Amino acid sequence: MKKYVPFIFPAIALLIVLFLGYRWYSAQTTKPTADASPVVEGMKIDELSTEEVRKLQVGSKDLPSVELKGAGEGNGQVRYEVNGQRVYFTVAANLPELTEGMYQVWLRQLNSENRTKAFVLDDSKGGLMGSASIDASMMPFEVIVSKETKNDDQIETVVLTGTVQK
Repeated sequence: MKKYVPFIFPAIALLIVLFLGYRWYSAQTTKPTADASPVVEGMKIDELSTEEVRKLQVGSKDLPSVELKGAGEGNGQVRYEVNGQRVYFTVAANLPELTEGMYQVWLRQLNSENRTKAFVLDDSKGGLMGSASIDASMMPFEVIVSKETKNDDQIETVVLTGTVQK
């Protein structure tokens, strides 16, 4: 028994390293699922790749932007680019931190009352951010940021709104 005792600690350390390596590899290879309902009256919202998000956020050229306005605290901006048949856009907002719930972005065509849930805003260095793309034929459209306690298909409290024009 005494000849195996020196191997116990290295064996445990090796098992921990292998477990952490497996978790890292699994996190890098799985694609996150979207929380958005994809289609309402023909509006299809796509998630952007990391490169497309970086291009919209940093950008080598000035992109058109729309200020998001609301009655309460906070402000926001939508930066967008029409590229071919797609409109790529990023929503950035400075809103009070929530103790419960989340901020969601909804899209609505101006000639329709139907709203489509686009994405949940994520906390980042520059505030709350989220990106997506839609078909260019859906322009003009309204961007609505709401405060939600449940992740359902109902808008609870509208915080910011803005309209992206052609």
